[in-house]
Amino acid sequence: MRKLRFVGVDAPLITEQGLKIRDRIVVGIRDNLVARKLCPLAGPLGPGVQTFGYDKLTEVSDARLDFGWPGAESLDIVNLARETVPIPNLHAEFEINKLDLLSSQMTGQPLNYSVIDSKTYKVALLEDQLLMMGWKPDGTNYIISGFYTAAGNDENTGLDWGTKANIETSMVNALGLMLADKMHPPFDLTLNGIQYAQAAALIANSSQSYLSYIKEVIKGEIYISPSLVAGTGLLSKKNNLGMFEYVLAEDVTSYTEPVPRSGNLFGKIYVRGLPIIYESKALCKLSNI
Repeated sequence: MRKLRFVGVDAPLITEQGLKIRDRIVVGIRDNLVARKLCPLAGPLGPGVQTFGYDKLTEVSDARLDFGWPGAESLDIVNLARETVPIPNLHAEFEINKLDLLSSQMTGQPLNYSVIDSKTYKVALLEDQLLMMGWKPDGTNYIISGFYTAAGNDENTGLDWGTKANIETSMVNALGLMLADKMHPPFDLTLNGIQYAQAAALIANSSQSYLSYIKEVIKGEIYISPSLVAGTGLLSKKNNLGMFEYVLAEDVTSYTEPVPRSGNLFGKIYVRGLPIIYESKALCKLSNI
């Protein structure tokens, strides 16, 4: 199977066509991703990597203050819990008609990339859902936890943002939960589109919107995610290195191969990675807004 970056004159695609497909895929993925903006990326680890192993350190005791030297020891034995998780493959396929390929090569007219653009969006959406919500193959039990489902804090007091005054109160509650766990700004806030629109309203007797107020308080960014259902949001630590990340075996890429019987060109768009949460207290979901 030929990767696009290795396509040559003997391949069904000429180099320019292959590069154009690859560029559209990469740009399309980046334009449609929200959850990637919330965390650092680890990798790519390599095409042959199928699992990821990491150690979780158990909570240690508090520090001590003593006037004497050396003071009573606050000693902990290093206790690491090893976890190993498989890395999933997120993918979508397409097929380009042989005659369209030949016509494009003969006339210099560009290929119709609409199907590739649609498939790219599907992969981007699935990745965003994986990072934000996780994956539950039976519809109930999560095998992979996303940032929202793994959140260690939950602002669930039922303050519907349809009532404007509730926006400020629910944000104060969420910030209080994070600060109580010694998580300090800056934070990012990710919302469903409905809640984002509700927060665009102006504060009573003011020229300032709730969105502007929230940005001032969290000192970070506000994003819209199609992966969050209506009535939910996620407050996440912005400087979160070592707290949660997206582990990649292979970043978004593609490969093509000719279909033997038809001469058409088969293609696959894929990315291999999964979210890893080391410190769930760095995430606070707003589960009933």
